Amino acid sequence: MWFYSKRKLNSVLTVFQTKTVIIPNILLALSLMAGLVSVPSVAFSETLTIDSAINKAGRQRMLTQRIVKSYLLIGQDVATDTAQEQLDGSIGLFEQQLEELEEFSPNQTISKSLMDVRKQWNSFRLAAISKPEKSKAISLIQKGEATLAKCEAVVKLFEQHSGDQKGKLINVSGRQRMLSQRIGMFYAAKSWNLKSDKLDKPFKQAMSEYDEALKFLSSSKLNSEEIKNALAKVSAQWDFSRSGFEQMENGRYVPFIIQVTTESMLKKMNKITGMYEAISDSGIAKI
Repeated sequence: MWFYSKRKLNSVLTVFQTKTVIIPNILLALSLMAGLVSVPSVAFSETLTIDSAINKAGRQRMLTQRIVKSYLLIGQDVATDTAQEQLDGSIGLFEQQLEELEEFSPNQTISKSLMDVRKQWNSFRLAAISKPEKSKAISLIQKGEATLAKCEAVVKLFEQHSGDQKGKLINVSGRQRMLSQRIGMFYAAKSWNLKSDKLDKPFKQAMSEYDEALKFLSSSKLNSEEIKNALAKVSAQWDFSRSGFEQMENGRYVPFIIQVTTESMLKKMNKITGMYEAISDSGIAKI
């Protein structure tokens, strides 16, 4: 799902720039370059439809939270290599998808909203690529919040433009991806012991919204058996994950475990969002 690591790509280029290249290194380089081709299609541009635009715009929301979460994990030296790759990949993917959405925009209202995202994104991106420091973490969270709000406005406009129940399901399901990363982000902030009175309330709200959205999605008449089974697995994992958050009340933090858990939640909801996008119009008409 995510972009190929810049660090790995640079290592490939270094191999070819070295004057004394031996055969094994050439084979290794070719193998790594081939990896670029095998990245899932979500990382590459596509011809958008209104449904895929809602999905992609919704993914932008998730990336804002994933970027901040990765920054916070790097800062406290938790899963550093993975977090760095996710940070780099998320920034690259956000930039690419923003360009694609700008090109697809079906009206001036959405174009203007995307311009607002662009302006906010430029400031957020510069802060996100700086060296993670505890003293700057709260500022980055605030920039992430502002960027998230702009992205949320875009998704709602795309959903309104679609004008059907399917568009709403794609939006709500896609928003679960964001909430998984938002929950992980606030957890990482608290595990780093950041001092702010604006962390507890949105953290609890994100968990509450995740619960409510799962109930909404599970009750949809458009759900196929495959979607129902997938949602059941997410619900089971979510119930299990709560134990990790309950430990937080005792001052015990397990950021690595929560990082793994929220990534799994993200992947499952990303798959389900794709299932909703793939529902045929004829199938909707039968409901």
